[in-house]
Amino acid sequence: MALVDRLKFNGGADDIAWKFPDEGVTWGAQLIVNDSQEALFFKGGECHDLFGPGTYTLKSNNIPLLEKFVNKVFGGDTPFAAEVWFVSKRIFQNIGWGTKTPIQVEDPKFGIITNLRAFGVFGIRVADTRVFVKEVIGTQGKSTTESIQELMLSSIVSDIEEMLSQVVHEQNIDIIRINTQRSKIEDAFKPLLTKKFEKFGLSIEQFEIESLNIPQDDPGFKALQQAKADKAQMNILGDQYAQKRMLDIGEASAKNEGAGGGMMQAGMGMGMGQMMGQMMGQMNVSGQPQQAAPAAEDPMAKIQKLKGMLDQGLITQDEFNAKKAKILESM
Repeated sequence: MALVDRLKFNGGADDIAWKFPDEGVTWGAQLIVNDSQEALFFKGGECHDLFGPGTYTLKSNNIPLLEKFVNKVFGGDTPFAAEVWFVSKRIFQNIGWGTKTPIQVEDPKFGIITNLRAFGVFGIRVADTRVFVKEVIGTQGKSTTESIQELMLSSIVSDIEEMLSQVVHEQNIDIIRINTQRSKIEDAFKPLLTKKFEKFGLSIEQFEIESLNIPQDDPGFKALQQAKADKAQMNILGDQYAQKRMLDIGEASAKNEGAGGGMMQAGMGMGMGQMMGQMMGQMNVSGQPQQAAPAAEDPMAKIQKLKGMLDQGLITQDEFNAKKAKILESM
């Protein structure tokens, strides 16, 4: 074991933690700690004396915790063995994170589940060197900047997957517009992440969501778009929405030619549409019955007539669609 009489940081500028390569330390050795750093003596899985920036001569009066341990084990003989860790206290930021697989999130308004992807960056700083060295280096066995950031990254992603659905529901966030709500989600996440990272002796100094998106071909996304479109039509048409829906059902049924039931389904569909149209037409705004419109003026009758002309080849599909749209607009 080489004897060391001068301990100084010799790692890289981007190192979160750096271990002095030799463990044989002599009493009276000089310890040099740079600005924005702390040095910690670590032995037997336990954290001992901690030093801030400055130059120190190692004596019993400034390493009392380690001295007791050394005296107990070695009877006060020198040299003694201990790990010396230099820990950077600066902020390490712009570390990229992203979900490896889509996260299932339920829209709070419509109850439709979609698959959401999230990407962003985060920044960390060692807030408590003792906790950091014990929990990350001692317990987790992470010692390089890359391995430490990898540990933090996996925790960030795991926390996001766990908390995103919770935040969406608590904040009542519209999934379709979720990418415009990134600031709100970031603000909700920060205190939750802060609490979780305290156990590593770290503070979250930066957390940004750069993108929240749903694949356009996601079935949940399409269902959510349709639900929002139907809701918008309902708000615009009011009581007439039900009539329009029955007209659409009647037309769709009429076009169904499956298994010999095409004509019967058409009749049922058009009949249901006509019945619903008549029921809606007989109700005024106050919900009271009103006199039914003459058959010739009834929109359903007009559309039925147009459908018959279309089936007989007297008008084209485009003409049918245009005339049907005019009838619906006049309702």
